[in-house]
Amino acid sequence: MLDLPLEYALIKFKGNKLTGKIVPELLDLADKGIVRFVDIVFIQKEKDGNTRTVELNDLEQDAYEMFVPIGNHVSSLFTEQDLEIAAGKLPRNSAAALLLWENLWVANLGKAIRDSGGSLVERGQIPPEVVQEFKKELAAEKKKKPAAKKTAAKKKPAAKKTSPAKK
Repeated sequence: MLDLPLEYALIKFKGNKLTGKIVPELLDLADKGIVRFVDIVFIQKEKDGNTRTVELNDLEQDAYEMFVPIGNHVSSLFTEQDLEIAAGKLPRNSAAALLLWENLWVANLGKAIRDSGGSLVERGQIPPEVVQEFKKELAAEKKKKPAAKKTAAKKKPAAKKTSPAKK
């Protein structure tokens, strides 16, 4: 286990209570074998700035049972420092889920790449905000450039060559 690159996400919610509405989607990703959740921590930041973190294994029984398919893979890899950094990014009176996962879909693709003599040179993510900004810039550029009009150049008839006048 853990032979694939790990990814994480810090997901902030309004108010300092988690509703569990994202749980079905998380379970769906795990059930389909797309991801394996390695660690999940819930963070609550109160109005006074105090924070509380709850590991998946520390949830009440009924809440934990929502995550059981995910919980089979949870390893508690986030450090106290990781949790402090994550909490520091949250506004007061908010809650968050800090997720760490392996992308299982990468395994088969990686094998196919290696079997074909290829190797990964670089991999990254482009945030949606950057993509949206890029699209806006492209649209603005298109508006600035007037469409080039195709006009056929009219040819003037060739002037007739005249021979020198006979004297």
